[in-house]
This record gives sequence, C-alpha cells and structure tokens, in this order.
Amino acid sequence: MNKPLPSFERLREMAKTDPDALERLRQEHVKAAIEAAPEQYRQRLAGLQFQIDGQRRLANNPMSACITISKMMHDSLHQLKTYIDGDEVEAEASSESATVLTFNR
Repeated sequence: MNKPLPSFERLREMAKTDPDALERLRQEHVKAAIEAAPEQYRQRLAGLQFQIDGQRRLANNPMSACITISKMMHDSLHQLKTYIDGDEVEAEASSESATVLTFNR
C-alpha cells in the first residue's frame, strides 16, 4: 500500500470528528507496512503490533499508551545496545539469577 497519509490538518480533523475512521486508517497503514516487509520479518512484526495494540487497550488515556509504548521501544534499543557492546552474557546472567528459598515440611 503506497497510499500516502492525509495531511496533518486532515488527521487532526479526523481525530476530532471521526476517530473511528482515523483508527481504520491507522490499521490499514499498519497492515500494509507489515505486508510490505520481507516475509521472514512479518510474523515478528505482527507479534510486535499485537503487543502495541494490547498496551494501547490497557492504557487509561492516549498519553499513557504513548509513554508505555515508548518505554517498550527504549527497552528494546537498550537490549540491542547491550548485545552489540558484547555485554549479552552479563545481561542474560543478571536476568536469570534468583534467590532459591527452602521451605520446611
């Protein structure tokens, strides 16, 4: 789908007067972007979009959704940077460590 987005002013107007149409437009563009990606990435992109949509539904308001999704992005970039810097062994070890408690019968 190479259909261009409407102007910012038109999108703003849609948000005010017809938010359902704006949501349909968003979904169309997301779907088109995933379908345009190389096949080996489509499942991962669809899964990521599923997580994003879930966070949007759970949020109390659009700003909360934006902050949560932005945090997801920053966490992912941090993981990538850790891997690129060669600290992935330390990162994996720290995320897998735990204290084991014993319980008497």
